[in-house]
Amino acid sequence: MLEGVNALFYTSDLSSNECVIEGQEVKHITKVLRKQEGDAIFLTDGKGNIAQTTIRKVGKQQLVLEPKEVTKVPRIEPQVTLAFSVLKQPSRMEWMVEKATEFGVRAFQPLLSAHCIRSHFNAKRLESVALSAMKQSLQCYCPEIYPVQSFESFVTSDLDSIRLMAYTPERKKSFQSTWPALSNTNEIIAIIGPEGGFTKDEAKLASDNGFSWVSLGPNRLRAESASLAIVQQINVFSKLS
Repeated sequence: MLEGVNALFYTSDLSSNECVIEGQEVKHITKVLRKQEGDAIFLTDGKGNIAQTTIRKVGKQQLVLEPKEVTKVPRIEPQVTLAFSVLKQPSRMEWMVEKATEFGVRAFQPLLSAHCIRSHFNAKRLESVALSAMKQSLQCYCPEIYPVQSFESFVTSDLDSIRLMAYTPERKKSFQSTWPALSNTNEIIAIIGPEGGFTKDEAKLASDNGFSWVSLGPNRLRAESASLAIVQQINVFSKLS
């Protein structure tokens, strides 16, 4: 969370002397926040940059703003890429992307695994959800959503990071024992399965390619809940010395 920032808005470019905001955000700024000409608001480009700006002109559908000094916000580590199997219900994927973005996930990698029921999704919609969640949670980095890959091609690719897979042949109560050391780790890839879980062959393939099987506890979780559970556990275990 950014110190002293209570609301954050988005623009794709902070490099010019003038920024323009259009659409629904104009109504929110002028009607809800009651901002007027001369007032200050904060903008981010979703790439780590933030600027305090001054409203120079208020129109019905447009705001013209003048940025002041642009500041680069450092990323919080570890940087997590959440690889998720495409879910049957789009609304559950949207919820997962929204909440995982709030937790600070760096990127999302959609996967097609053996038990996936759906093979397509609305990538633009997920990008919009991620952008909205970034602003709501007062972050300056909008997570990337990569093109969909097959499970096999992803886990067998050259991945230079700690690799985790939410999978245990038997659910264990002492789930901490399944986790590798994460402190002082910069990048982590975490894989979550679809509604039907991973097959034994998929789990073995991932393990053979450097993925550690980790438990999320004794209870069976929905796929989208498991996504948040693994991100939260990463946040916890990576802070332990």
